[in-house]
This record gives sequence, C-alpha cells and structure tokens, in this order.
Amino acid sequence: MKSNNDIKIFSPIVQEAYDSIPALDWATDTITDGIARRIDAVMKEKGISKKELATLTHRRPSDVTRWLGGGHNFTCRTIALIEQALDAPIIEIVR
Repeated sequence: MKSNNDIKIFSPIVQEAYDSIPALDWATDTITDGIARRIDAVMKEKGISKKELATLTHRRPSDVTRWLGGGHNFTCRTIALIEQALDAPIIEIVR
C-alpha cells in the first residue's frame, strides 16, 4: 500500500504538504483508483466505449469519464449499476 514516505520531493515546502496527507486519504485513493482501473479493464475486454457505458447506465458520458479518472467516491449503488451494465464483477466481497 502506498504511503506518504514512498516519494521524496526536492522542495521542502511541497514535501511537508505531501507528508501531511493522512493515511486514510492514501487508502481511499488506492481503493477508488483500483475500482476505476477495473472498470476500464472490463470495458476494454468487452469492447465497450465510454459512451456505450453511459447509455447502459443511463448516465451522462461525463459521469463515466469521472468514474474512470480515479479518485471518484463510488457508492455501492453506483458500483452495482456498473456491474450490471457490464455484466461483470467490479469488486469482490470476501466472505
């Protein structure tokens, strides 16, 4: 898992700001970026464009772009909607 200490920046001011990012924010970004990458991979695997996913989910193409950009705070409902539209799992629940 990525942490604040993984990257060293030459500007002390920027380094201090970077180091002050809470671990929870790093963890959240790791999860949301992983979801975005999985959606993108399934879309490529199935040959589905952003516009097609927007149509399948009854959303705007800009919504799909935001999802794929990383950092989007997905709700469980949105993930379920995307999974149904792509007919593929996006996340796996460990039982």
